[in-house]
Amino acid sequence: MSNSGNVIVLSGYGLNCEEETLHAFKYVGFDGKIIHINDLINDPSDLKTAQVLAIPGGFSYGDDTGSGNAFAQKIKLAIWDELKEFASRDTLTLGICNGCQILANLGLVPAIDGNYDERKVAVTYNETARYQCRWIDLKIESTSPWLKDVSSMHIPVAHGEGRFMMSDETLLALESNGQIAAQYMKPDGSPANNEFPYNPNGAIKDIAAITDHSGKVLAIMPHPERGMFTWQRDDYMEIKDQAFRSGEKITEASDGLAIFENAAYYFGIENKKAA
Repeated sequence: MSNSGNVIVLSGYGLNCEEETLHAFKYVGFDGKIIHINDLINDPSDLKTAQVLAIPGGFSYGDDTGSGNAFAQKIKLAIWDELKEFASRDTLTLGICNGCQILANLGLVPAIDGNYDERKVAVTYNETARYQCRWIDLKIESTSPWLKDVSSMHIPVAHGEGRFMMSDETLLALESNGQIAAQYMKPDGSPANNEFPYNPNGAIKDIAAITDHSGKVLAIMPHPERGMFTWQRDDYMEIKDQAFRSGEKITEASDGLAIFENAAYYFGIENKKAA
């Protein structure tokens, strides 16, 4: 495997976290570029050589027709076959916040039994009917390559429509298949049990992230790229004070970095988690 992998980060029509997301991948050793969705539609050949596709956060089309819906429809009408072919290869796909909503609207998650053509979940308005921007805690129980050796995370959310909803049948399938990748929890490690603000949106079963059947497609509402470094954390001053009093050095890496490190590890990129 080469020393670096090839990442596509989509942009356009209100996606606004593409720079941060690309930085996260480059930080762990990937090569990559930001591609406007129209440019990818005009020439989808980049999908044939890419190892990772990331759809970042933002507010595509102003969320006017439901978060991520218009962007998903644009993809489905123009390059759906090419995207399914990409997902069927040994690749990784990541959707963060608005990207998570787009993946759900496309049907790339949960893709139960490998069926990428059917939308099975909705990501809709927060129960508070308010935009929520806060730090949360996640319990991770997943075999996804994105979440290898990760048991918990403290990273931020920033969304107005983050509530996972689905039928009882779909929920049972996700639970049985291990496709619930992350759930909101309280700081003490106990389940959020749909209690605000620990579950910031009222998602069923405290769901914060799901995968497809293979685990290689991850749709996550919280923002790992905004919680990669200790100095980004909401509790940084407490961590800094404790380190000063104990004479310890503050580590630079924080929880969100693990997702991108794991992608590097998956493709054997040098000097990263595998090193």
